[in-house]
Amino acid sequence: MNGPARVLLLEDSDIDTELICTYLQRAQMPIEVVRAARRGEFLAALQRTDIDLVLADYSLPDFDGIAALKQAREKLPDVPFVFVSGVVGEDVATDALRQGATDYVLKRNLARLPKAVERALAEAHERMRRRDAEAALGASEATARLALERQRQAEVLFRLAAEAANMGVWEFDPDGPRLWIDDGLRRIADIPPGAQVDYAYFVSQVVHPDDRVLFEQSLAAALVPDGRPELEFEHRVITLADERVRWLAIAGRRFDSDDGGSRLVGTARDVTGQRRKGEALRRLNEALGERVEQRTRERDRIWNLSADLMAVWRPDGTPEALNPAWESLLGWPAAEVMSQAIVDLLHPADVAVTRTAMDTLGAGAGTARFDSRVRSRDGSYRWIRWAVRPDAGYFYAIGRDVTEERAAADELAATNEELKQQIEERSRVEATLQQMQRLEAVGQLTSGVAHDFNNLLTVVLSNISLIRRLLNQGGTADERVLKRLDSMQSAAERGAKLTAQMLAFSRRQRLEPQVIDLNDTVLALRDLLQSTMGGSVRLATELTRPLWPALVDVTQMELIVLNLAINARDAMEVGGSLTVRTANVTLGPPERPEEPEAGDYVALTVSDTGSGMTPEVLAKAFEPFFTTKEVGKGSGLGLAQVYGFAKQSGGGVRIDTQPGVGTSVHVFMPRAEGEVRQREPEVTQHGLLDGHEPSHTLLLVDDDPAVRDATSSMLRAIGYRVIEAGSGGAALELLARRKDIELVLADFAMPGMNGAELVRLLKLSHPHLKTMFLTGFVDLAALKDIPEEQVLQKPLRDEELARRLRRALRGGPSRTLN
Repeated sequence: MNGPARVLLLEDSDIDTELICTYLQRAQMPIEVVRAARRGEFLAALQRTDIDLVLADYSLPDFDGIAALKQAREKLPDVPFVFVSGVVGEDVATDALRQGATDYVLKRNLARLPKAVERALAEAHERMRRRDAEAALGASEATARLALERQRQAEVLFRLAAEAANMGVWEFDPDGPRLWIDDGLRRIADIPPGAQVDYAYFVSQVVHPDDRVLFEQSLAAALVPDGRPELEFEHRVITLADERVRWLAIAGRRFDSDDGGSRLVGTARDVTGQRRKGEALRRLNEALGERVEQRTRERDRIWNLSADLMAVWRPDGTPEALNPAWESLLGWPAAEVMSQAIVDLLHPADVAVTRTAMDTLGAGAGTARFDSRVRSRDGSYRWIRWAVRPDAGYFYAIGRDVTEERAAADELAATNEELKQQIEERSRVEATLQQMQRLEAVGQLTSGVAHDFNNLLTVVLSNISLIRRLLNQGGTADERVLKRLDSMQSAAERGAKLTAQMLAFSRRQRLEPQVIDLNDTVLALRDLLQSTMGGSVRLATELTRPLWPALVDVTQMELIVLNLAINARDAMEVGGSLTVRTANVTLGPPERPEEPEAGDYVALTVSDTGSGMTPEVLAKAFEPFFTTKEVGKGSGLGLAQVYGFAKQSGGGVRIDTQPGVGTSVHVFMPRAEGEVRQREPEVTQHGLLDGHEPSHTLLLVDDDPAVRDATSSMLRAIGYRVIEAGSGGAALELLARRKDIELVLADFAMPGMNGAELVRLLKLSHPHLKTMFLTGFVDLAALKDIPEEQVLQKPLRDEELARRLRRALRGGPSRTLN
């Protein structure tokens, strides 16, 4: 055979094809593989004339091995056919051989494939050679019978053919016995030309001693009359020249004569090279077998020693094989698990994930990787990370225990979530701080503006009051002039109210807190609230009894209730309900900056059924000058005043709102210790003056000439002698010269020496001298120890000024605000 043998391989599996070729290559067989994976490819390959051997799987998707065998027998009758299949069964193999297959090799025992291939190729080659020899002998006999004259020519041609094929011709006649060999055989055995060689010489000198019995028995067997006429065997010869051993393949046939005699005629072919190759191939196969066995032992050691789970599963999910790690890791003895499907051991929540992964393998995916929880024998679950790959109808899986790894990942995720919450909390706190800082900055700006407004309004209101008094005294007051004065006074008082709201927001107004019962305040305002709401709004009160006493400024509290009621009325287009509630509450830590600290509070709640607030509006509700009303219908200071008053009083505010449902504003006032104080009756200017001319002398200290002039005119109008000073230093000089001054009325905010510093010096030099403060903006921390009766808030009003001065000069009781 010239060149490598061409093998037609019918196999649909890429893995099996690679494995078969690997085994053949390891055997160093000179072959060339032509692969066919489908029926059409196989039938097309059968049209070739250079195929030496067919290897075929028994079971194929669109074809079967028996049908392939029949096609091969029809197209290539002389080509051997060997099954290489994973289908196990004696009946299957027997049926295949009966149908004409040369051999049947199992895929699980591919180590014997090279020998089967070699044997099939050798048998095919020998059949072909015998057929050729028989054809040559037949042709020689026919030539002898037809024409003796051509015998010599035929012999020459045969000899040339034998020499070309490196073989010789021999003839053996048992009578004698006589042996004839041609020059070709002499050349192979190194027998000198012309040397006499008979049967005894050939057997004793040429045939290898170990093969002489085989040689004689083989010839004798072929001469048995009723025996097999063909002769085939191999034996060794020893060359006479150098005593080298060579192998001869003997092939011959018995010819019987009419007289009952027989003779053997045949050929002897030198197969030394083939035998050496076969021997080398045998040693290679043995070495390969040892390596395969070693690798098998290594795989067995890995299988037995691995801490990872290893398994071979059938298509129905039941195990074919399990390694010992199933017992060491999960506690399952192999006998208990072998009868269970893998899904029976999975956590119910992971069954769907596992089925999906296995379905991808069925759809042609190479390897499936997924995590699932597997139940241990003690009932606990462990996380296993699987890698599963299908092959030859089975699923091969390796699973690594990642329980601790998953636990660490979960812990890290929890830590990250906690960190995220801390970051969000920090962002919320920062946003709250920014909001508080913004409100504080606006408050500082507002308080400064309010201080200037109070000074201006003091001048305006004082002069209006003085003009009205002068006109009334002269008896010449024109009704139109008085009306204009009323308008001016109303506008100035509105400005004073707006300034008070600004100070309330900035928490720099001077409060006069008292221990009161908020229920009394609400009941006193009920009629005013009803008239303010109008007839279309239903007013309801829900008052808690007994209610804790609250420490608040009564006047400011009344303004707060009115402000909230007006806001609620404006939020309800037509009709609706307004409810005022009181309650005793104990609050926890605040969630928003406008809410109070934890503690006991008396809550005043004003609820409406209006439009409610959106989250965007709620976020800006307490900012000054922010309003949702039309231009000119609101200053935007209502809720800002509520917020400032509540915070300055030691409480806070909370808004509960829902768009389209309504809003509830909760004002929390600190719970007071002590009894509720009854409000003192208002005293009119007429009651203060009582028609008598007072004889008290006052020292007025103010750095603003206009404010000082207006205030001194008001003081003189209500019956006091007034001495003016433009600064603290000037006041000290006047006090040093005059002894008739009974009370010092000083502005708190003055350049150089302020009112507090002046009074502190006066306490040292004139300890019995009475003092009072005039202020439009005060530092509450600086006045925290000063009695509230000694502080007059700008702008001044006649009745309040007269009442407070009368009380101070009479030495009435004083209360200090903390």
